[in-house]
Amino acid sequence: MSSKTLAVGAVAGALATHTARRLRSASLGSRSELDNNTSPRKSSSAATPTFAPMAKNVGILAVEVYTPSTFVSQTKLEEHSGVSAGRYTIGLGQDGLGVCGDCEDVNSLSLTVVHSLLEKYDIDPSEVGRLEVGTETLVDKSKSTKTILMDLFPNNTDIEGATIINACYGGTAALLNAFTWVESDGWDGRYAIVVAADIAAYARGPARPTCGAGAVAVLIGRDAPLAFSDPRERTTHAANVWDFFKPDHTVEYPTVDGALSQVCYYRALEDCYNRFADKLDKISETTTKGSVKEVAEHFDAESADYFVFHSPYNKLVQKSYARLFLLDARRRHEKGISFHREEEKKETKEGVEDSDEILAAWLTKPIEETYSDKALEATLKKLSSSSFKQRLTDSNAASKAIGNTYTASVFFGLASLIDRAGGRGELTPGKKAVVFSYGSGALATMYRLHVREPVQTRFSIDRMAKALSLTERLTSREEVHPSELDHALETRARMHRAGAPYSPVYPTTGRLFPGTYYLNGIDLKWTRTYSRVPLDAKMEPHETSLAPPIVLRLAKRDEVSCPVTGKLEVLSSAQEGHSDLHTEAKKRVACVITGISAGLPRTDGKVFESDNLDRLVRGDQCIAPISGSIKMAMLDKNIVQVKKLPGGKIQRVPFKTEKDIASIAAVMGTVNLTAAYGVPPGLAETMDIAAQVAVAAGMEALKSAGLVSGKSNSPEEWKLPERYRDTTGVVYASSFPAMDAAVGEVMKYLQSKTVAAADSARLIAALRSRLIRASHDREISDDDEAAFARLLSRAKETEEGPLGEEITQLSKPYQFDRKFLFRVLVLGNAQLAQLAGCRGPNTQTNAACAGTTQAIAMAQDMLISGRAERLVVIAGDNASGDTLMPWLGSGFRALGAATACEAVEDAACPFDRRRSGMILGSGAIGMVLETETSCQERLKITSSNPFSMKARLLATQYSNSAYHGAALDRKHIASEMKRFLADIELIHGIGKAEIATHGVYFSHETSTHASDASSCAGNEIAALREAFGDELLSKLLILNTKGFTGHPMGVSFEDVCAVEVLLRQTVPPVPNYKEKDAYLGELKISKGGPYACRYALRFAAGFGSQVAFALYATAQYE
Repeated sequence: MSSKTLAVGAVAGALATHTARRLRSASLGSRSELDNNTSPRKSSSAATPTFAPMAKNVGILAVEVYTPSTFVSQTKLEEHSGVSAGRYTIGLGQDGLGVCGDCEDVNSLSLTVVHSLLEKYDIDPSEVGRLEVGTETLVDKSKSTKTILMDLFPNNTDIEGATIINACYGGTAALLNAFTWVESDGWDGRYAIVVAADIAAYARGPARPTCGAGAVAVLIGRDAPLAFSDPRERTTHAANVWDFFKPDHTVEYPTVDGALSQVCYYRALEDCYNRFADKLDKISETTTKGSVKEVAEHFDAESADYFVFHSPYNKLVQKSYARLFLLDARRRHEKGISFHREEEKKETKEGVEDSDEILAAWLTKPIEETYSDKALEATLKKLSSSSFKQRLTDSNAASKAIGNTYTASVFFGLASLIDRAGGRGELTPGKKAVVFSYGSGALATMYRLHVREPVQTRFSIDRMAKALSLTERLTSREEVHPSELDHALETRARMHRAGAPYSPVYPTTGRLFPGTYYLNGIDLKWTRTYSRVPLDAKMEPHETSLAPPIVLRLAKRDEVSCPVTGKLEVLSSAQEGHSDLHTEAKKRVACVITGISAGLPRTDGKVFESDNLDRLVRGDQCIAPISGSIKMAMLDKNIVQVKKLPGGKIQRVPFKTEKDIASIAAVMGTVNLTAAYGVPPGLAETMDIAAQVAVAAGMEALKSAGLVSGKSNSPEEWKLPERYRDTTGVVYASSFPAMDAAVGEVMKYLQSKTVAAADSARLIAALRSRLIRASHDREISDDDEAAFARLLSRAKETEEGPLGEEITQLSKPYQFDRKFLFRVLVLGNAQLAQLAGCRGPNTQTNAACAGTTQAIAMAQDMLISGRAERLVVIAGDNASGDTLMPWLGSGFRALGAATACEAVEDAACPFDRRRSGMILGSGAIGMVLETETSCQERLKITSSNPFSMKARLLATQYSNSAYHGAALDRKHIASEMKRFLADIELIHGIGKAEIATHGVYFSHETSTHASDASSCAGNEIAALREAFGDELLSKLLILNTKGFTGHPMGVSFEDVCAVEVLLRQTVPPVPNYKEKDAYLGELKISKGGPYACRYALRFAAGFGSQVAFALYATAQYE
């Protein structure tokens, strides 16, 4: 998570170490004052208590809650589920249910509620010394949610606490730990924060209506308005039972024994309550001994002003509270026989004898037999009804509306009580609330909180009630159709089994409350990143379905529900004797990517380095100034640009100085096929540079795909196993196949016959002498002298550089190179086939700058037609090399297509208003495409060369606009893009809204900018806007690699980068984007970093009106 993503805003402003020390010192210094001021006043007639903890009044200072912005009505859920009316509203006692999709998890819920607590109460992060989380919704078996929350506490690493797991009890364990920490003598004066957060998810069936989601954050300190004043006022129950547990890590749903779970709840309540009442009775006897009041009051279900119960569903709470009346009667029955005096009976509450008489039949009955006694249940309901309404209506209100929130449930009860009773001014000093927390497995605790008037004025019941505004917040939620519950849970189930990387889809962030954190995505290393909806964000209208198109599409496809057993793959084909031929055929032609490679430009190393893919996704700059010798070679070409002026006139503009020509490029590094892959030197010499890097890219892609070991430079390590050779083909793309060899050889011949072979310094000196003699004053200008000085410098640079030896060779008579024919006839596709043993289809394509994407499309066609089981697509070009750059750089400058800017930051700026032309580049890519069936078969084989399915190629399309050699036909491109998107929706069911919302777009943008209308970006964005529309285009993240790799012609780094982006869930930035181009309109330009996506849409265009498209998807695509 970036610091910007998790900025704490105002609360994280000035967190210097000095401030933290000052705050801690002030807190420690005020402890004795607080202890004195908060000590209870002693009655003159009361004995001095034998304990001192009450002086500290440790307890709850503040509470904040979070629940999802959407909910389902239980009444409508009954109708939707086809059950009888009242099944959920009366049978479970529930009104609503919070809906939570895959864009939220326990970490995001916790981030949201803690950040909100800090903001609402203006708590400086340095004021917190303990942070503990209770949850059972695990997203990691090792890394805790507590550590995720530490991003909200910059500069404060001194925070104790961890994440506690025990079903629904974890939050209470964290709370009791916090109470003990603050109450202890080791307390350093800082606050503790307790977080309880969970997403309750159940499989289809009777338990699904008890789902829910929410989080609560509680601030703990001394002198609290809601205090745990006496640590003795609590009891705990612990037992080993299997009522509710989550043993299957492949699913999110629990294994539940509903009947046993209810009995365990009753047992825990009975155990805690009986001992709790006994404890309070003893405390009461101790404090009343020797006082005016001689008879101590006995605690019962009506002694407390309020009760707060853990609430899986409201009906269980009603039944459980009612059972306290039975427990009270049984206690009185027992104590009346053994311990009670006659005068004590007279002091008991009016009407107790009547209730005891009513319950007489059950006072001695074995307690286990009472759990399922319907007659007893009806009797207890009648006896407790009035008291239940008085003591639990307020605390149960939130859970009835939200549903089960596991660890957060009991805390929602406290928050609801504060919101409602506190909001009415009824939660006054002296009032008491008994809290019962239960967690399956089982652990339970009952404790008592006291309402008091604190000495400090920062925290109070009234402030808590106003800050919560829980009733209003629940009212502001959006009610959604009951089907959204199934959509949400099925989406979460897919996420749970999808693996990494993963891109959340449900709901869109526009439907979340402002201030809500959400999951950006999970990258290839399983790292989760989060962002926050801005506090001033406007929520999207509620008229549309909450589920986005992708969720609706998958819901339609899932005709068979998956059993919750951990074996979540539905075998729709190859069932015994019932093979689904259509499904098998679809699997056979499904195209996946199993290997990729990229040979990046670099002036200081090898073309293929181990960190190339990292550099590509980071967007590391590969563009640098070109050498002076190449500049001189371009000036030597006498470049003239022809411009068409208004009115039809033609202007010829000659380029005479270095400022007129290309000054920067992305130049290729070194490649040595012999050293890296064991290619015989003689064979390597039969390839031009473009073919060499393409072959290397193919080798690296085969290694990435686990098809060759590549552990050394032994040729055998780079050959395919025999069983794969006949079914593996090669497609090679290059804009200038063999041109490097052809032009280089011709230039070598010509230079041997010209003055190029002569001594450069001598020629320059002779030229200067002739110019002086021709001058009237027998001298030359300072500019001319400077020009000669530059010429001498360039000549020296050339002679001392790598070309020096070549120039020396040129002085010798030219001799024809017998390998020339191989270089121009035997291209990279045939060379790779020979070296790796690929005996399948083999071809080469030249679609100019659309070459790689078209080659990928051709490979997919071959897979679909059954011509091969896998294709190695390779591409290589060396447009910025010493041989071709003088010609190609001159050509693109003559067209006005290449930039003359000398500074990279001013030239390499795609989509920016300052862009002025393309920057030539070089490099190579490799990609192994394979049928899914072949991939799956290989994965079953134990191999020393592990690999994985990296992404899917869903669709491709290529065509020609038949328009112009160099210009783009925006109308045709728009129509082709719409045709491509329509085919995708028809075949795969993926609409353009789904692509825009959950995808990224890899642009062709070359930065050419002769005019707004004719610019590459202008045409490309116009086509995008025509195909997607303004609203969807504003959601589609636009990427570009040419801003840092240059334009490598037929080599598309974009296609390889698309696969890596889908794998890593991280995108490269569009470099140097500073000034918006008004002609292009509003665009979502990539800033780089983590980004959740499921699709990568690629558009490529090439000279000669070539057009190509591709759509990639994550390997987990469904």
